Amino acid sequence: MSSPRRVLCGAVDIKGWSGRPVPEQIRAQQSLVTVVYAACRAAGLPEEIVQSSGDGVLIMPPSDIDETAVVPELVHGLTVALRQENRLLSEGARIRLRLSLTNGVVSTGPTGFSGPAIIECFRLLDSPAVKSVLVDHPAAELAVVVSDHLYQDVIRHGFRSLRPEEFWRVDGTIPERGFSATAWVWVSERAQAGVPGAADGVASLEELLRAEPAPSPSTLLRLGRAQLDAGEAEAARLTYTYLIERAPREATAYLELGRLERLAGRPAAARHYFATGAGLLDDGGLLSRLVRELLELSA
Repeated sequence: MSSPRRVLCGAVDIKGWSGRPVPEQIRAQQSLVTVVYAACRAAGLPEEIVQSSGDGVLIMPPSDIDETAVVPELVHGLTVALRQENRLLSEGARIRLRLSLTNGVVSTGPTGFSGPAIIECFRLLDSPAVKSVLVDHPAAELAVVVSDHLYQDVIRHGFRSLRPEEFWRVDGTIPERGFSATAWVWVSERAQAGVPGAADGVASLEELLRAEPAPSPSTLLRLGRAQLDAGEAEAARLTYTYLIERAPREATAYLELGRLERLAGRPAAARHYFATGAGLLDDGGLLSRLVRELLELSA
């Protein structure tokens, strides 16, 4: 067994898993892994920290992360990825998730992770007060519960996109398990993101894409920009990546992906996209060489 360490840990569970037909269960499980991986990428975390357990996953970031940056980006990334994934699913296959976050002491043993933080994380996820949140808020796709000490350390200070006034206190007690804790809950339907009217623009463009068997690069560029205006960075990243697959010489898509990677704190990926875009603009000539030299100076 490894020495105990203090870390952030998260657990994600699908609401209404057991009542689904088997094909829908399989599709929901695939969607769960897809959105959690996307959320980890948005938060600058490696996908290797995700451990699947069928109807849920455990997220164990490295111990040296900045929680004031990772927690808001993980919640935002999961919100965006979940919304994007559900747009691609039928009504019966759509998923709604609960995310539990806490921090504390964790050890690694022969059968996996253990320790007070792991127990608290899963107990909060299973508490009746938290399970009822998605029932009480049928329009919400995501409910987040954080331990009181994580709330006091990070959430209440208003780091990045998380707003403390959007959380409310709940009793996370499970009497039959001898567990009692105060926690704080947030649901996605209360989130305020993007600019007014941006979501309508995204919906209109998506309707246009459904009507076009082969959408033009300009339409995909407009969709990506509308998604960014609506605060959907991960959705925009997927759109620009899809555009590059269809039109690999579309320099603007490389520029937009480079900006997204730079904002996400991934400079090496940003430099790659910027340099590739510059190379397309002048077919590897003087501009491309100048850009590569500038990027090397800033590395």
